Amino acid sequence: MARGKSSNPIRKERLLQVLANGGVITKRQIELTMKYKAMYRIPTELWKLKKMGAIVKSHKEGRTVIGYELLNAVEMRKFLTDRGFDILPLVSDENDVKALSDLNAKPAKTVKTTKPKASNKVIKPKDQMVGNARVIKDEVTEITE
Repeated sequence: MARGKSSNPIRKERLLQVLANGGVITKRQIELTMKYKAMYRIPTELWKLKKMGAIVKSHKEGRTVIGYELLNAVEMRKFLTDRGFDILPLVSDENDVKALSDLNAKPAKTVKTTKPKASNKVIKPKDQMVGNARVIKDEVTEITE
């Protein structure tokens, strides 16, 4: 059954709204922008986009996929506008630190530490102390048969 126009995009359309920004979009940006926690399903949605005519390139670091790039973004934007959707602005991760200078951190001051003084008191184990501590006595249990 064909799907009519709707105000709520389905998953593949939401992914297309994110990828239509152009350039390489990281998996983290996709997750934050789409508010989609099941990132393991993204390759399935990409396959559905490819069936619609999208050309998607995967960018890898070794065997791990880092991000995706929509190569025919102009054509796919027309598809989105025909469906009544617009491009979603990318959400950046506030906790993303690329360099230490991004933190605007100041160097820590060194603090002088002192060694604890050794005392001349002899500390007895608890079972030998008599003051406020209880005295533990050995008990002998006899077993007769």
